[in-house]
Amino acid sequence: MRGRRVAAVAIAVVVAVGLVSCGSKEDGMTPEQARDTLVSTIEDSAALLPRVTGWNRDHAPNFSDCGAIQGTRVHFGYGYGAPQPGGDHAADAKTIADYWTSLGMTVHIDTSGGGIPVVFGEGGPVSVISFSPAPGDYYISGTSLCVPGDPRSFLGQH
Repeated sequence: MRGRRVAAVAIAVVVAVGLVSCGSKEDGMTPEQARDTLVSTIEDSAALLPRVTGWNRDHAPNFSDCGAIQGTRVHFGYGYGAPQPGGDHAADAKTIADYWTSLGMTVHIDTSGGGIPVVFGEGGPVSVISFSPAPGDYYISGTSLCVPGDPRSFLGQH
């Protein structure tokens, strides 16, 4: 659970940064494309750690308003976690960081939280993303690009 708390704080920072980063690249995507790109980026990242098993989603990707004018832009959040009894957390963080860099993200590894590396990515195919390899709880979460669309059109969808 510690990993999810670290990740929850990380995603709050990530979402705040993501709200500022809407731009022209996003205008060419549909909400469904933004959502699917976020999910595949997160799940493809998890697949790079084959010894980590039991990955599962917290919930379906959630949506929220992200535009200056309510109801005109939407983005999605998604979290994916796995119990992990131990391992080489630094090596796993580097694997994820290298992959995200290859996708065009600006990546930073923060080791200030008790020596557990947390990887933060921004840009590329998503707005923001984070990976926490906390002992007992690996967790990847992120926010999609902010794209034109009405969040209300996703009510009742999962």
